[in-house]
Amino acid sequence: MPPSRTPKADVAQLIETIYAVAARPERWEEIISAVGAAAAAGPAAGAALSHLPGLDDVGPETKPALGVILLSPAGGVVGWNSVGEAMFRDRLGVVESRGLRFFNPSNHEALAHARARLAESGAAQVIVKFIQARDDDPHFAYMAPISATPPEMVADIAHAGNASAALIFPALEASDHLWRTIRESFGLTPAETRLAARLKDGLTLKEAAEDLNVSLNTVRNQLRAVFEKMGLNRQSDLVRALAQLSALSSSLQPVMPSTVSATEAGALRVAPPVLIHRLADRRALAYRVYGDPTGRPCMMVHQGLGSSLLPRGSDQLARDLGLYIVCAERPGTGRSDPRLDLSFHTVAEDLVALTEALGLSRMRIVAFMNGAAFALAYAGALGDRAERLLLVSGRRSGVVPETERDRRHPMILLHRRMARSAWAVGPLYALLRRRLSRRQVEAMVRTAASAPGDGAYLRSHPAVAEFVYDYMSECLARSSKGAARELVMASDTPTLDLPDLSAPISVWFGADDPAGPPDDFLAWLGRPCKEVRILPAVGHFLPHKHWPEVMAWLAADEGD
Repeated sequence: MPPSRTPKADVAQLIETIYAVAARPERWEEIISAVGAAAAAGPAAGAALSHLPGLDDVGPETKPALGVILLSPAGGVVGWNSVGEAMFRDRLGVVESRGLRFFNPSNHEALAHARARLAESGAAQVIVKFIQARDDDPHFAYMAPISATPPEMVADIAHAGNASAALIFPALEASDHLWRTIRESFGLTPAETRLAARLKDGLTLKEAAEDLNVSLNTVRNQLRAVFEKMGLNRQSDLVRALAQLSALSSSLQPVMPSTVSATEAGALRVAPPVLIHRLADRRALAYRVYGDPTGRPCMMVHQGLGSSLLPRGSDQLARDLGLYIVCAERPGTGRSDPRLDLSFHTVAEDLVALTEALGLSRMRIVAFMNGAAFALAYAGALGDRAERLLLVSGRRSGVVPETERDRRHPMILLHRRMARSAWAVGPLYALLRRRLSRRQVEAMVRTAASAPGDGAYLRSHPAVAEFVYDYMSECLARSSKGAARELVMASDTPTLDLPDLSAPISVWFGADDPAGPPDDFLAWLGRPCKEVRILPAVGHFLPHKHWPEVMAWLAADEGD
């Protein structure tokens, strides 16, 4: 560190940068320089960053739950969860077995209209706007047919089988959005929907006009139309309403697309449901399964900041290849509960427990990027039950020194600096979660495509950004703490002790991989590999570009 600077000054710079990026997400690359300048700061800096006002993360233990009230075909109430009753009583009225008694009589009419629209349109969900009891402010909820309501949302409500529809009140935090439903429910035009989306992402009217390439007067007229159609009066009400509504979109079963095309987009819409396995200590381990339940068992270990979501078409391709692929979310990410003693080996213990609970024996294993160390530990824990292991674009654990090459690749540089500045990871991930949007992820994906092969792939497959957004959203849905702890743990674990690892290992790298040639990874691996394959014209987008080949590797006979 230059003698003119102190750790205190560096931390102040990082704090200032975090707040600047929170206000203007397009400035996110400034984080890279700020973390680099403050890399030498120690525990005191971590304490200074641990509770930044306005950036407190919500962990799973304090996550606001969704409120659910189940309605009968005749209009009465079948049942409710405690959160639904509390939210309704606090804002709208009283829940009774014979129906909902609103304090504001106009809400009865709104509910009746929502029921009628749901029945007439056959939609998967309809948005209904209520008027709150206290201050006449709007409060939004979803109404969905019971058939389109996720089973886990109503599992603990008695007599749920007698319900025809669910009234679902969103937790008051934004994580995604459902613009198609908003447009259909309120009759917004596509232009008005695009404007609302940009205002939700934090743009001013002037910035939205520039982004949409229209005049400021045009967006003002569009905003007035949005206010009129949604029954709002202020821009702040619009942003709050959209935040309420958007928090539910990843929880409801979405409408199937009207057309089918070969694209990375839409993976979440057609993915198998997330399942929950209760471990011996009662923690939830969330996972998805793809393919044929009688097929060859495989474990997919996802990358960092990832989830159990696999590319679109994976389920059918796995069936065609005779595969049964399990993909689990790591502790503290997605819907999996955190584990206090997080390590590569304890995560492996969880995966072995899931493997045995599913009645699977010999497993083929594949891992992407930062999932490599977890896959190695899992294969070691399985011993001779691990048939073979493929590491795609593998990343070593521990702290990797910066090189001059890294400066040409901003995302690699950011990861290097975060790994050696573990005290800064928590607030940076909380910031990422707070400001996560499709627009932001698209900018990050474009930045990540800094190698020639990746840039070419992204130009021909722009929808990959939507897939990245979907799996990052799932990872950060409840908290950023799990992903942050994982990165810190990996940085603090430079080597792995795997005496029982016997599975043959294959390693695939992209020739343009911005992390550098595979020599460093192979040296860290420290054991002979059955196969080292360098694929041309691709970098760390290799897992996206060659996913069908990865699945073919899982399905191939040993001699192929």
